[in-house]
Amino acid sequence: MHPTTHLFALLALITIAAATNHDVSVGSDSYVYAPDSVTAAPDDTVTFHFYPGNHSVVQSDFDSPCSSSNGIFSGYVNSESGASSTTFVVTITDTNPIWLFCSQTQHCQSGMVMVINPP
Repeated sequence: MHPTTHLFALLALITIAAATNHDVSVGSDSYVYAPDSVTAAPDDTVTFHFYPGNHSVVQSDFDSPCSSSNGIFSGYVNSESGASSTTFVVTITDTNPIWLFCSQTQHCQSGMVMVINPP
């Protein structure tokens, strides 16, 4: 194997090892995301774990909370009890803020909102 190939392989492994996963509970404690703020670097992932209440993860804009911005949408996920076996993973591509809410009726209005990379 050429030495340059080894270097690229090593750099790829370092990049993969540097990525972090951030877990977020969706509705585990009423109408909240826990935590409701995550700071994530490019290539990090955010994994959403859903609890009873038929919740979703939907992207909005800062100026229009509780309204979809046609970005991220998990669909509705429910469980009978405890955490659903279904998760939703978002891979972060930059450090710009991503505003999220639950689109189930009145959940956002009850405070079920969060931000990835707060300003």
